[in-house]
This record gives sequence, structure tokens and C-alpha cells, in this order.
Amino acid sequence: MKARSIIGGLRDLIPHGARDASVVFFGDVSSKFLTFLITLSMFALLTPDEYKLYGLFITVLAAINQFTDSGLHQSFIRFYALYKRSDPPRAQAHFQFAIKVKTVIVILTAIALYFSAETVAITLLRTPELVVPLRIMTLAILGGGMMEFVLAVLQARQEFTRFTFIRILEAAIKTGVIYAAILLSAFSLTLVYASYAIAPLIVAVVAVLFVFSLRDRVDYDWKDIGREVLGFGKWMMVTSFATMFLMRLDVFMISPMLADRPEEAGLYIAATKLCTPLIVLAGSVSTVFFPKAMELRSLEEMRRYVGRTFAVSLPVTGIGFIYLIAMYFVTPAFFPKYTESMPLFAVLFIGYAWTIIGNPLTMLMLSIGRERVGTWVALGQLVLTVASHYWFITHMGSMGAAISSVLVWFAAGSISMLYIYLHRKEIEVIAARNAVQT
Repeated sequence: MKARSIIGGLRDLIPHGARDASVVFFGDVSSKFLTFLITLSMFALLTPDEYKLYGLFITVLAAINQFTDSGLHQSFIRFYALYKRSDPPRAQAHFQFAIKVKTVIVILTAIALYFSAETVAITLLRTPELVVPLRIMTLAILGGGMMEFVLAVLQARQEFTRFTFIRILEAAIKTGVIYAAILLSAFSLTLVYASYAIAPLIVAVVAVLFVFSLRDRVDYDWKDIGREVLGFGKWMMVTSFATMFLMRLDVFMISPMLADRPEEAGLYIAATKLCTPLIVLAGSVSTVFFPKAMELRSLEEMRRYVGRTFAVSLPVTGIGFIYLIAMYFVTPAFFPKYTESMPLFAVLFIGYAWTIIGNPLTMLMLSIGRERVGTWVALGQLVLTVASHYWFITHMGSMGAAISSVLVWFAAGSISMLYIYLHRKEIEVIAARNAVQT
């Protein structure tokens, strides 16, 4: 009993956000470590121009999965977190509404991708070799879309242990298939594409069991729920589309612009894949703090929230820096073909370090009810990124893409944080308005 009380006391000393972050961080690190092993294996098995095909496949898959979100996940988390205590039936209604909409979006997107695969691969990406992989990808869209929605549900309910299990299971199946093929001398890029398609489909079935407790139906005015989701979600949808392109625009632009230098494009894509652990760190912090940001009701709560984010994000950034140093020794020693990607990786690290610290803070744009402003910032960032990438890539090649990305990330983040600081007191107005509505 004494040992148990000591452990309980130690848990109380650790901020709740940090405890949740540690669970999510463990899951993200475990799952992404498994998939990161695939990245390193691809370094050993593929040439830079072949790696370009693999990188484009992963990038397109991530972009389409984000498209199937269309702001729906953030809208669901926003309103489920808002009503789960004050009005549980309304929170349940948001779940039932969201899962129906998500199912329709996923099915229509998969059908559209299958029939447009040739146009996307040949006309947009100038890579005919991707036609068949894109058609294989339709399975990944069906499974991955529903799996990601279940993860959003678990995030809203702050069930981070189950959230973590799903992440690890999907990565384990995916990497297991690929490494089994390597051991059996049956490795091929087609098999890699298939593993990325089959794994989320299998896990989606398991994931649905974790939200089975929400199957109970409630009677609600669905038009009312739809208006509420649309009022908030339309801005999240536009922001989601803008973010979808923003996070992959460098790869989408560098591939056709450096079509005559596929090896250089491959080195840049390799550098972006080396950033995977940094993306994981940023995502872990954001996953934990998004629902917490949506629960804020006062300026004092906001101040405490900011302090908790720094208590987590600064040490996490330090972990990222250790990883950067380690890769400067590992890559030349084990993957000499990709040594030239290290300067690109170092520049991109600066940008991702900024997002690890800044993302939990820019979420406060939603807490103060300024989702419309967040959307305009994202759209402005998208336009600026297109122009900046075009100029920098034209004059500096792949290094230009890295520099351009970092500059735009800093500019957009700084503008968002300044706006939130100037309008921070409006959170009190939003809280009072929500209290009247409920």
C-alpha cells in the first residue's frame, strides 16, 4: 500500500498533459520506428531515383487521407469535447453524424482515385510508373480513412492507450509483411505498395471495436447538428485542404520541376523521410493538446495550458535535436548514397522544431472562436508557399525547397501566435456563449 501511494504521489507531480503525451509519444515512436525501419531499408534496397517512386506513393497517400478528413475530425473533436460533460446525448449525436459523413467521403474518394489514377500519375506527377500503385492505394484509402476517424474518436475521448495500440498494430502489420518479403527474397516495390494498402484495412476492423460503446442511438435534430458542424467545419475543411497541400507541396513541386534531375529529387524526398521522427514528435504533442485546447473556458486556463505545452514541447524538441546529431553519423556510415541529403535534413529540422513548439499554441485560434482567421492564414500560407517554392527551387534546386518551407512555416506561425495573443481575452466571450447554448 505504501509503494502504491508513493507511485500515486509521483503521478500527481507529473502534469496530466505530460502523462498523456508520454503515452501518445510511446505509441507514435513505436509505430513510426517500425515504419522508419522501412525508410532505412529502402535506402539500402533502392537507388535515389527509385526512392522517388516510393516517396511519391507515400506522399500521395498521406495527402488523400488528409483529404478524406476534410475538417471532419477536428469538428468532431471540437464538439464532442465541448458537450461530453454538459450534454452527453448531443456529443453522441455528433458521433453518429460524423461516422455517416466519413463513410460516404471515404467511399467516394476511393472510387474517384481508382478511375483518375492514370491522369494523376501521368499528367500531374509525370510519373507513369505510379498508375498501378495508385489503384492499389484505393484499398488504403478505404481502410486508412476509417482507421483515422476511429483515432479521432479516441483522441476526443482522450483514450490514449487504445489510440496508441491502434497506431502500433497498423505499423506492425505493415512492416511485418515487408520484412517477411525481404527475408524470403520476395521484396518488390509492388509488395510495399500492397502492405501500405492492406495493413490499415485490417486494423480498421479492429479499431471499430474500440468505439463500439458509442453504438447507442439518440434522437436529435440532425439539421441542428449539421448546421453546427458546417458552421465550424467549413473553415476546418478549407484549412484541411490548404494544410494537405502545404505539407506535401515541396514534394509535389520538386518532382516535376526537377524531372531532369530525378536523383536530386530522390535525395530531397529521402531528407523529408528522415524527418519522420520529427513529424512524429510534433504529431504526438498536437494529438494530446488539441482536445485539451478545445476544453478551455477562461483566460487563466489558457495561461496554464500554455505553460503545460512548453513543459512538454521543449524537452521533446531536445529529443529531436539528439536524433539530428545521431543521423549525421549514421547516414554516411550505413547509407553513403544518401549522405548528400544531410544538409537538406538539417534545414528541414529547424522548421519541424518550430512546429513542435508552435502547433499547440496555434491551436488556441480555435479556442478563441477564430477558426475563420486560421483558415485565411492557411490559405495565405498556401499561396505564399507556391510562389516561394517556385522561386527557390528554380534558383537553388532541392535546397531551395527546404529553405522555402522553413521560412514560410516561421512566418505563418508567428502571425498566428501574434493574433492569438492580441485576442486572447475573447475566450471568455466564447465560453459564455457556449454556456447559453447548452
